[in-house]
Amino acid sequence: MSGICGWVGRADRALLDAMLAAIEYRGDQTDTEVGEGAAIGYRWWGGRPGKSPGLHRDGSHVVTCAGTLAPPVPSPAARLLQRLGAGSYADDTLATLDGAFAAAWWDGEQERLTLLRDPFGVRSLYYTELDGVFYFASELKQLLVIPDLPVEPDPAALHKYLTFSFVPGEDVPIKGIRRLLPGHVAVWQAGRIETRPYFTLRESIDPALEEQSVAVRRVRERCQQAVADRLNGEQEVGLFLSGGIDSSGVAVWLKEAGVRPLAFSLDFGERSVEREQAAQVAAHLDLPLTFLPIQGPELITPFWDLVWKLDLPFGDPVTGPQYLLGQAARQAGLSAVFNGEGGDQLFGGWTNKPMIAAELYADLFGRDSREERYLESYHRFYGLEDALYTPEFAAIVGGPGQRRALLAPYLGEDAAAETFLNRVRLADVALKGSQSILPRAERLANAWALDLRVPLFDRALAETAFSLPPTLKLRGASEKHILKLALQKQLPSEIVWRRKFGMSVPITDWVLGPLAGLVGELLGPAALARRGLFREEYVGRLRRGEPEPGETRRRRLGEKLWALAMLEAWLRVFVDGRGRRPASVPA
Repeated sequence: MSGICGWVGRADRALLDAMLAAIEYRGDQTDTEVGEGAAIGYRWWGGRPGKSPGLHRDGSHVVTCAGTLAPPVPSPAARLLQRLGAGSYADDTLATLDGAFAAAWWDGEQERLTLLRDPFGVRSLYYTELDGVFYFASELKQLLVIPDLPVEPDPAALHKYLTFSFVPGEDVPIKGIRRLLPGHVAVWQAGRIETRPYFTLRESIDPALEEQSVAVRRVRERCQQAVADRLNGEQEVGLFLSGGIDSSGVAVWLKEAGVRPLAFSLDFGERSVEREQAAQVAAHLDLPLTFLPIQGPELITPFWDLVWKLDLPFGDPVTGPQYLLGQAARQAGLSAVFNGEGGDQLFGGWTNKPMIAAELYADLFGRDSREERYLESYHRFYGLEDALYTPEFAAIVGGPGQRRALLAPYLGEDAAAETFLNRVRLADVALKGSQSILPRAERLANAWALDLRVPLFDRALAETAFSLPPTLKLRGASEKHILKLALQKQLPSEIVWRRKFGMSVPITDWVLGPLAGLVGELLGPAALARRGLFREEYVGRLRRGEPEPGETRRRRLGEKLWALAMLEAWLRVFVDGRGRRPASVPA
């Protein structure tokens, strides 16, 4: 619900206003400070608790902070200056810092800019340098208003997107622009930037938590505290309720904190997976529940606004339904929504099972490496590059091993975890969680002036999760076992102990049905030839509904087609259109 921007060096004062105007949907108030060597701008919604009420000025210091700390404070910007103002960047200075924020601190005396991003990456922060001026911003589209900034797609970043359905790491899909990683601090001084982590999640098994009753109590207390730390005095908040254990648990802890959640859930008709479970949880906890029916055509009108508000390409088909869910919450008069994201990443969700099975039996067949199996688990285009890429695109995506290198800190021999389950979990937290789920959800909420609260991505809770023995996370066929034990007295047993099915958007039905015209315009022969990235032979088979040989899950076809369509749409808005708000379908 807020955003920041600025620069170090000399630039036109009007540019700061333009950068703030590019994110007008993030607030109704602005505050700016322009000096000889730097400028800082801040946009926010007035009257929202826990937000900085403007820039924080203290002598030669100016601090801006988009977002909130956890637990909340009246002015996050002022609190951050208290933590960093002595000029110390020691780990203990930031040892307990948590929340959802992106911040900038200009020290005029030292002529030093410090950038800071929250531990898990709910909020984003980008930067670039042009003609000796260092620019930063909460959103990519803010940087694209800089005059004379070259806007050219980065083939290596697009290559990674086509594996993950998001762009991982520091790169973004435009050359010359970088992203500060979650849990990192960056310092720009004397024309140089240095970045380092202030938070790194590591496995550290606590022997005391091998006792199940102790572990259950610890996890329950951490979850309750994580929810309480993200409340700012509201008596009523929204909750995106799927019917799974994670969002149902958040509902329980909100009620225990004395807050009345208004629940919202997606309804895909006969294709719904957990509709009945969401209704059962709402009835059990006495929650008002609104079902939002979506059949596909509802996505046509807001499609280009969705692409623009996402800011980066995200190929998960849940983005469209989540955009409409945020609209429903805002129309209900809410300003803050909670979700249950994070349970799979912290506590060993159902996606771990195929990876563990493959790890156990890999030597029997002598097949792919651990890293390759992880990349294949995203079910996009890893291993299909020869069929999809044009020769011209294949020649410029870079050398082999780029994507596997991203996984080395998590799955390699020097990983921050010894047990295989926790290695996979660390990879999922750092990649899928921090670089897809969280920034995507934040932008979809902010598209409707909603403040997103994600309590399961809590620093203390995450550290507790990675101090648990793996057997308390995945026990036989029971995934997230410890979370189920912590909630088994608060929720119906058929909710707690049912098999996990996950969010399943009927995207194949949609892209071959009501969205076929949109997909055809984006990925038809003429569009593919203009862009020059993909082979018509391959994409044409997808458009005709022809699955990959041996593919048994029909939804994979739709997921692939949607990921390609979202990339082409993003290129039209952010490369061809330089991030300007699309008035209609770009040609």
